Amino acid sequence: MLWFLRQASLKTVELDFEGEYKITNVDSRVVSRIHSVFNNIHLGKQRSGYFGSSRDLYKDELDTISFFRGFTPDINFNDNKREYERDKADYFQKFFIVGEKGKAYRENVLSEGIEPYFNREPCMDDINELLELINSILRRNSFGSIEIETISPYVKEDIMGIYMFLLNLVHNIGGRWDNKCRSPFVSAAYGRDGYKKALNFAQGRNGRRYSYIIMGFIRKTNVVNYILTKELSEKLGMLDVDWYQDIHSEIIIKDGIFPHNILGVFEIDNETGDKSFIINPYLYQLFDVSKKRVKYRSRDLTEYICHEGIPVNQDDFDNCARSLGYRSYGYRIHDGYTFAGEIDGEADLPLPRNRDFW
Repeated sequence: MLWFLRQASLKTVELDFEGEYKITNVDSRVVSRIHSVFNNIHLGKQRSGYFGSSRDLYKDELDTISFFRGFTPDINFNDNKREYERDKADYFQKFFIVGEKGKAYRENVLSEGIEPYFNREPCMDDINELLELINSILRRNSFGSIEIETISPYVKEDIMGIYMFLLNLVHNIGGRWDNKCRSPFVSAAYGRDGYKKALNFAQGRNGRRYSYIIMGFIRKTNVVNYILTKELSEKLGMLDVDWYQDIHSEIIIKDGIFPHNILGVFEIDNETGDKSFIINPYLYQLFDVSKKRVKYRSRDLTEYICHEGIPVNQDDFDNCARSLGYRSYGYRIHDGYTFAGEIDGEADLPLPRNRDFW
């Protein structure tokens, strides 16, 4: 069982009788079911029944990678706890409708986005620009270099595939990439220590009392919309180039973490160590229904969530996204294709996907 979830009080966001959103405790009757489903998703395996503690009960593989992302919500902490709780509930009500987008979406991507990603096909100048930065880092660390002659055959065959590979690399480089503040990608940590790594990141960059961690998932087969840093290293190795060790178990997710893939958010009190977990209210509704209907077993819920995602009511998406500081958004259809557009407008700009150019 997930120790960090066991240590957290489970909460969700609900609308009260006065028309205000509040963060409330979940129904105690569904806590064990929530633990069971989340544990299955995190392990990537299904239990053979409702309960059990033996590892050999996990038989069926799930098509998911669970991940954790430390982030800083735009919530003003002050000494008035009632105001803080109200602002927090209002923020997360919107967050679970919108999700966490790449920084690029805080601008108008149609006019201010990275051009070869949002507006046109890449050209050799774009390839050379990214290569110049990447090679400067490689040489500084005695990792070798990517010679243009080596990748020229791939460029001729699939220039977009090469560009996406290099764009993921410069995102992984971090602050040394001038356009990191315009990146359409978000990073997270996955695996057994994903929570710890995300917590270290959140606390290391946050001088506030509270730290926050998103817990989400993505389908393994949705490879066009994410890449693991270890896979970047493997591809560089095929070019006789070294790269940083993947000490953070990083997953780079294209365009953002959609709300349909967010299980909830951990809130950690850095002074007391107390933890709470705010479960996605749209996900909580599934558990709330399942306690009344026998057909919604933990196994059924897990399979539904992992395959279909969480059904989120996004009727008020534009207002919520604008309130959270976004000017653009991405819309992903079921086959993995993503389209971008301005808030209040149509998302009709097709975006490139990750692809294997080997």
